[in-house]
Amino acid sequence: MDAYTFNRLYPVHTPVRAFPETRAERPKLTRTRTTAVDVQHGLTVVHVDGLVGAIDIRGIDPLPADFPVEA
Repeated sequence: MDAYTFNRLYPVHTPVRAFPETRAERPKLTRTRTTAVDVQHGLTVVHVDGLVGAIDIRGIDPLPADFPVEA
């Protein structure tokens, strides 16, 4: 999915389950804090509350708008 599509579907502050490194680790329940952007080699990334650095959107599971999050 490209940044344009992600941003249309999931606005800033969307609750997400974020896997910063791999899906084998425990996810962080948080919210997006920026719009997604397309970067090199077709990678699309977004920043989330409580984590430093951008996360590949393939490591993000959007959640319902009323889902309670940690951050």
